[in-house]
Amino acid sequence: MLCALAMFLAVLAACSGNNTAGAPSSASPADSSTTPAASDSPAAPAEPAKIKMMVSDHSLAVPDANDPRIKYLEEKTNTDLDIEFLAHGTYQDQLKLKFASGDYPDVYQSWSGPEADLVEGGQILALNDLLKEYGPNLLEKIPQAAWDAVTVKGDILAIPQPALTASGQVMFIRKDWLDKLSLNIPTTSDELLNVLRAFRDKDPNGNGEADEIPFSMRENIQWGDNIFGMWGIGTAWTEYYYNNEVILGNIHPNILKGLEYIRGLWDEKLIDSEFMTNDRVRWESKIRAGLVGVWDHAPNLVTQWNQDLRASVPDQNPEVIVIPTPRGTGYDGPLGTRWSPISKTFILTKNAKNPEAIIQYFDWLISDEGQIFSELGIEGDTFFRATSDGQITFDAKKAQSIAWLDAIIRIHGYNPDMTKVKLADDEMFTYLDQAYNIANSEGFVNEAIGMPPIADERNMTTMFREAAARVMIGKAPLGDYEKFMADWRAQGGDELVKERTDWYNANRK
Repeated sequence: MLCALAMFLAVLAACSGNNTAGAPSSASPADSSTTPAASDSPAAPAEPAKIKMMVSDHSLAVPDANDPRIKYLEEKTNTDLDIEFLAHGTYQDQLKLKFASGDYPDVYQSWSGPEADLVEGGQILALNDLLKEYGPNLLEKIPQAAWDAVTVKGDILAIPQPALTASGQVMFIRKDWLDKLSLNIPTTSDELLNVLRAFRDKDPNGNGEADEIPFSMRENIQWGDNIFGMWGIGTAWTEYYYNNEVILGNIHPNILKGLEYIRGLWDEKLIDSEFMTNDRVRWESKIRAGLVGVWDHAPNLVTQWNQDLRASVPDQNPEVIVIPTPRGTGYDGPLGTRWSPISKTFILTKNAKNPEAIIQYFDWLISDEGQIFSELGIEGDTFFRATSDGQITFDAKKAQSIAWLDAIIRIHGYNPDMTKVKLADDEMFTYLDQAYNIANSEGFVNEAIGMPPIADERNMTTMFREAAARVMIGKAPLGDYEKFMADWRAQGGDELVKERTDWYNANRK
């Protein structure tokens, strides 16, 4: 792959002076029979299309209009960019104030589709026809799940950046512990149970003490979603179309399986005794101390966990890998954690003076050349160089100077070639690529993606945490949780379910 990329770079260098996108001309082709000299003169290049854009600064240092990367981007897309970077912490509030005063850009960044009131008020452009004519790369390289997340009643209302991984949470395991105890990677909930028992009883960290924590998670029932995911369920803010209703995962019947499983882990001392109170620092310190065998976390952190553990417990020769979510007993549906198919979005407003050029701008960004630029910058600066043996390098010392490119400008998802170049460590890349492949091959649809946010959750978070905690640590029978499900629906939850279902039926069916 990298050799092929090196050859591609050589082609790019040969034609780097050519623009790949430009605002389409409205003029008709000249009649060659009446203007024979026209073919002897090159056509005048189209004027750069002016594009006003509002984006979050993602809490990063951002460039000014004269930054060489901005100039390069304008040259490649034949645009004149006016980018307003708004402070990340107040981004949504600033957008609302600007829109309320009538200050609409041509295109703005979000993390979902546009607000319903903007759509209903006719402020948003549908992109279907524009994409068909001017966005071939976008349609080819962005997966359907991402388009679905920004489509309402058949109208595509945003250009989505695919998430690096469809599933945001995966299961980590100490492979060195498995190897030491001659255990296979668990593929079912029962096999996972047996692995956790072995981690508890057979001293896999080799210190002669019974201090191993087979499975750990964090306060507020966080970073344990793959346990529930063995039965295809997430907890808060995951919604399902079930029995002709859109319901939260907290009241889906399969959540009882996850609660029951964790209750069993608690009874057998297979889960961290402090799993209900661990804050981030305490939880991570236990893992770095070489005490934890299995935990959930974001897939991109597999390299960090390997590096941290090799530094903190080198005598254990630690190896951390991501494994597919084991299948729960009696369940045959999708596994893992909820899909989050989009990372950010770009939305065109009715004010856009050059919508064709905006689509072409993003179409170039997701092209092979655009992906290289948005991850690695400009050749000869932060950019890599191809050597005689086909290897490609990247100046990691300058990576921070183009962090804004990746966070703000980038429109593509996971690119293994670029990731390998930036990581510059084949072993760590193998761990990371495996983690990403697993995270992109499992998971279940979260109907909340693309839906309006829930304005009033009817006290779900507090009630759920209290009811679930009592069951998981043996203070209440499973039947008490079923009572909570009924009580929540009776005290206003049914109204929320109806609101979500009505929207789904009106916009998704």
